[in-house]
Amino acid sequence: MAESGATKVQLHLYDLSQGMARAMSAQLLGKQIEGVWHTGIIAFGEEWYFGGGIQRGTPGFTHFGRPLRVLDLGETHLPREVFEEFLVDIAPRFTMQTYHLLRHNCNNFSDEVAQFLVGEGIPSHILSLPDEVLSTPFGQQLMPMLSMMDAQMRTASEGASVGGFGSGATFAAPPRSSADLAPAAPEPALAPAEAAAPAAPAAAREAAAAAAETRAADAKAALEATIKAEFAKLVAQGMSPNEAAAAAVRAAREKADA
Repeated sequence: MAESGATKVQLHLYDLSQGMARAMSAQLLGKQIEGVWHTGIIAFGEEWYFGGGIQRGTPGFTHFGRPLRVLDLGETHLPREVFEEFLVDIAPRFTMQTYHLLRHNCNNFSDEVAQFLVGEGIPSHILSLPDEVLSTPFGQQLMPMLSMMDAQMRTASEGASVGGFGSGATFAAPPRSSADLAPAAPEPALAPAEAAAPAAPAAAREAAAAAAETRAADAKAALEATIKAEFAKLVAQGMSPNEAAAAAVRAAREKADA
């Protein structure tokens, strides 16, 4: 239990591979990998994560679903206002344009936030996972597919940034000074045509965001299914696991490019 005046800080871990990493990594990579991790920081009653921008949502109820693991990182005595000022400061470094699936992702954000709140980052094996995978021959074969997944995630972020990711909402910066709290100047009256133009319904924006996210998820699932099917077929034909893995990735790439 957190001390009086302290806020408990946790790390939520989600396996983006849905169990594929644990089941197939030893055979494909020559080493066991427990998951392809997405992480979010739990603090001040909300879950904070990076996906096309700094996002927040109800812990355990973002579009990533329920966390596979929950790690206690410690406690922070910093007030929420200071934390949100910190997020405002780092927000330009965590945008849709700066996101990279391997080098600048949700785990890098979680690590930086954890260091700010509790003075220590997230477990190193989470941050080193991309290098660990890419250091293997099969990891090198996966690079084109990972680049395609990165592009798909950027596309999903573009669609979702309008209405927010699932139950998450893009982080809104708090006022930075008393000047920000001054009453806004009155807006000029709209011309009749402008006044009559209806605003885009919120439901339509949310539907577009959900559709973009679904397209990216469907493409990723189709790619994974193709690789698994090709891999199983080639191994059954007598090909070695490493050769089958490389051939399966090539087949998946050719099908995606067709």
